[in-house]
This record gives sequence, C-alpha cells and structure tokens, in this order.
Amino acid sequence: MKRTAVLAAALAAILGAAAPAHAEKVRIGYWSSGVSLGFGAVLETGKFMEKEGLEVEYVKFPDVNAPTKALAAGGIDFAIAAPAAASMSVAADGLPLSIVLATQVAELDFVVPEDSPITTMAELKGKKIGGSPAGSATAAIASAILEKNYGFGSGDYTLVPGNDPRLAQFLVQKDIDAAALRTVTLALVKDVKLRRIGSFREEWKKLSKGDAPPVLGVGLMRNEWLKANPDGAAKVVAGMRKAYEFGKADKAAVAKALVAAANMGEDDAKAYAALWDGIYTVTLEPSDIASLKTAFEVFKSVGAVKGELPDAAFATGPYEASKAIK
Repeated sequence: MKRTAVLAAALAAILGAAAPAHAEKVRIGYWSSGVSLGFGAVLETGKFMEKEGLEVEYVKFPDVNAPTKALAAGGIDFAIAAPAAASMSVAADGLPLSIVLATQVAELDFVVPEDSPITTMAELKGKKIGGSPAGSATAAIASAILEKNYGFGSGDYTLVPGNDPRLAQFLVQKDIDAAALRTVTLALVKDVKLRRIGSFREEWKKLSKGDAPPVLGVGLMRNEWLKANPDGAAKVVAGMRKAYEFGKADKAAVAKALVAAANMGEDDAKAYAALWDGIYTVTLEPSDIASLKTAFEVFKSVGAVKGELPDAAFATGPYEASKAIK
C-alpha cells in the first residue's frame, strides 16, 4: 500500500512538471478607428500575443478616449495606443496606470481644399479647423502648435471635432476651412482634392526645438495587472515589438490583415500598409521618455494638462525585460 502511494505521488509530480505553465490572461483594448485600427488588426490576426503564451481577450472601443477610461475602471489591462496627452494627464492625477511604450507617432498634415485661398498656417486665424475631439493627443498637439508657433488663443479659431472621414467630408462641403488629418486618411481619400499647408512633424520641431516627432499614442497598462504579472507584461511588450517588426518587413501581409480584419478594400489596405514605418513605433528608450516629458510641458502650457508628471508614470521594466524574449 505504501509502495502504491509513493508511486502515485511520483506520477503526480511527473505529470505536474510536464504540464504547461499557466498562461497569463490579459485584456487588451484599442480604438476601432484611426491609426489604432491597423496595428490592432495585425496584432490580432497574427496572434502575436498568443505566440508569447498569453491568453488574450481583445476589446474594441468606438471612441478614442474610451480605452483610457476602461483602464481606469479596471475594464481592460493594456491599451495599445491610448492618447498620449490623456495618458500623461491621468498619470499626473495619480491614477494607478503606467506608460510602458510609445506606440504611435503624430503623422498628420494640416490641409485645405485644393481651391482654398489659404496658403499658410498663419492664415488659419479666425477659421473653422477640423480635428480630433478635445481630450485626444491630436487635439492637444494641434492646440499647442497653433498657440506656440502662431500665437493663436482659443478664441482665434473654431475647432470642429470629428473623425477623419467626416472631417474630409466637411472640407468638401466647405463646412470647415481646414483640418488636421492623418497621413493614412489622406492616402485613402484619393477622390478628395486637398492641399497640404503644414505638418505636425515640422511644426513640432519648431515648437520643441528638437528632432523627435510628437508621440500620439502610448501603450498604457494597469498597475495592478503589471505588478501581478511582471513576466506577462514583458510578453505583452514583446508581442507588440514583434508585430511592429513584422509590419515593417511584410507590407503585403499587413494589407491582407486589414482586408480581413478591418473590412478595408485592397487598394486602401495597401496604401495604409505602406505608411506603417512612419506612423507606428514600439519603444521606451530614455529619448522617448524625454520627448514625452517635453510634450507634457507643452500641453501644460496651453492648458491641455495640469499638475506634474512623475517619473513613476513610466514603467520601463516590461520594455527592458522584453529585449531578452526572442
């Protein structure tokens, strides 16, 4: 009897050792429009998180600010591209969320209808300008550019909020005079004749006195989940990094993912995929943190954010640990 018990215990130990490690569960959210859509589609269809051994639930949101709110409420664990301004604002307010990556670059142009008499940014004073809703990083960057580079106060122009396709329609209908549109959108609305009068990259360089492009979106993580799953957090970042490198190397596969997951036409998907290298980034090096801190001070100077941004807002551990994951 004793021998049988010993053998049973040994068998249980062997089976236990052979059983696979329990996969960390993570709820990942992203905005189902804008630039977030492309990365999210590739991330999901390529199963990059699952390949890192994670058990994933993807949650899509119809509003750009919704993933940040869901994180604060404990509804998701990680947002792949939360608005940078809002993310830094909640961190400054002391909410238990951490920036673990810079993920999207503000690759936008200021455009006007082709037949518009407006030829320079300075001529936008007193005009109706379309852009992302208040609270988004895009709105904060646009406001900072207009104030710091051209001296516009909030009363010197009218901001008309909306998503990019809607704003393009407003331009055609002459309901607005100009708009800040993503280069992805401009690549897709080929039938709309627009003229570029400025870009976020160029204007941000003037404003920040530096070469780093403005960061539009960040990877934002819930602190409770991060602390409970440090290895899982590194795997999340590794999955993000591998998806980014995949997109850089295989534009045809990106286009295929967009057709399959985003219901995008083949020509539009190819145009979107061609912009991958310029609109996405997956990094959190010291230079990225410095750029975000500069952005926070700029946003603060125009009233887009308040308070002080603590160093603790940036959790570099998952990014550094991800470098060892092959």
